[in-house]
Amino acid sequence: MERITRPPANSLDDDQGARVVEPGETLVDGLGNLLVRIRQELDYNAAKGDSPFRNGMHDGLRFAEDAIVYLLVRHGHEFSSRPTLFDS
Repeated sequence: MERITRPPANSLDDDQGARVVEPGETLVDGLGNLLVRIRQELDYNAAKGDSPFRNGMHDGLRFAEDAIVYLLVRHGHEFSSRPTLFDS
């Protein structure tokens, strides 16, 4: 698994228009984009090492990832969770 050593983006940067992700044309597009961003944050968090704080961040991000995947799948879309370095 590739380790990201810098944040994927700053959602407050001018070039992002103060958005975390592009909203897309549909809700599914927007949630898919959010899922990609959460996964980038999970990879970045894992690259910073193992500590109680990082483990807590990982748990929160995994909760968000799992919740979005669950909603999308329940509405008939093909998405799945993926393992990360902290999952064991």
